[in-house]
Amino acid sequence: MTASDEMWLYSRFLMELKKRLPDLSTHMIGSSEAREPILGFTFGNGGIVTSLVAGAHADEPVGPNTLYGLILEIMDHPERFQELFGRFRLLIIPHVNPDGDAANASWITRWPELTPFLAGMKREPPGRDIEFGYPAMRPENRAATGFWEREAPVHLHFSLHGMQFSEGYLLLINDEWEERTRTWRRNYDNMMRDEGLQPHDHDRGGEKGFNYMGPGFTSTPKGTAMREFFLDKGDPETAALFHSSSMEHHLERNPDALCMVTEFPLFLVETSPQNGVPENYLALKQEWEKWKKEREGLKKEKEEKNEKAEKEEKRDSDPDPDPDPDPDPDGEATAAAERLVSRFGIRPIPPGRAMRLQRMTIRKAMDLAQTFFEKSI
Repeated sequence: MTASDEMWLYSRFLMELKKRLPDLSTHMIGSSEAREPILGFTFGNGGIVTSLVAGAHADEPVGPNTLYGLILEIMDHPERFQELFGRFRLLIIPHVNPDGDAANASWITRWPELTPFLAGMKREPPGRDIEFGYPAMRPENRAATGFWEREAPVHLHFSLHGMQFSEGYLLLINDEWEERTRTWRRNYDNMMRDEGLQPHDHDRGGEKGFNYMGPGFTSTPKGTAMREFFLDKGDPETAALFHSSSMEHHLERNPDALCMVTEFPLFLVETSPQNGVPENYLALKQEWEKWKKEREGLKKEKEEKNEKAEKEEKRDSDPDPDPDPDPDPDGEATAAAERLVSRFGIRPIPPGRAMRLQRMTIRKAMDLAQTFFEKSI
């Protein structure tokens, strides 16, 4: 598989994988809550241990698709990676959240249409969020933790994520590497601009532990900071829902590890003046959140109306078989999509391009890790 503009579901990847590996049991590291297989792969014998994981958030399919393509390419063309694998050892979990993938199938299979995405996007709330569930909140977390702990502590960890909407690229780097990545970040910014992407410039003032490193860069998320944020708001119940992130887990094993989170968007928004405040993105987010609440209210109202009608049917000798059919379930989403596109200039990043950007980022970070770690191994 090469990077294309087709978005795969996890089930499609498993089907393609079985053509090459009829028995997947040797790569099973655990199962999801719905008993779907979670797979882990190791490639290479080099001294720089690198972890790649994707899919923690159910509505971010580009990361998993990037790793599907990488794994299948390694299997189909091992000669392309011979030199790389002499220096690196890759630990790859292509999808840590297969249940979330299935829950979002309605729009992933219709990508890049905006309407199905708005109508069908699902994401786990705190307490269910796999990224903030380490080491053992859910079986998916336990599977990943067990896989990683059977290996040496990593030097480089990537959690491939994504944003629903943004004004450009955003890359998260752990605070410990802020100074050591300054020249690297300038080079990375130039690379992204050459690819036609401006930085998503959002200075959150350290809120929830996201420390600003300049346009397009911020620090990686921390469960500790999330807990502190909600405790300061007098909400200990929500605070207790946040465990460690995958980055924190790896930093506990190797405090000098380089950890990164990619945040390429599904949809780009018109770029605002770069002053640390992405005005167009924030306005879009506000409008979208308002629409979602209104839609949930209408949905609840319809459900209550139908429930009332069903009760009345039991007393009616000639019941209406469908008390309140919805002839156009995507109608509200279609109207919302048209408004958002018109106001904010929303356009999708083709999956093939997004996957290529993910792989470019990984490779550039591996070059950085080699510079710092090769001499110490």
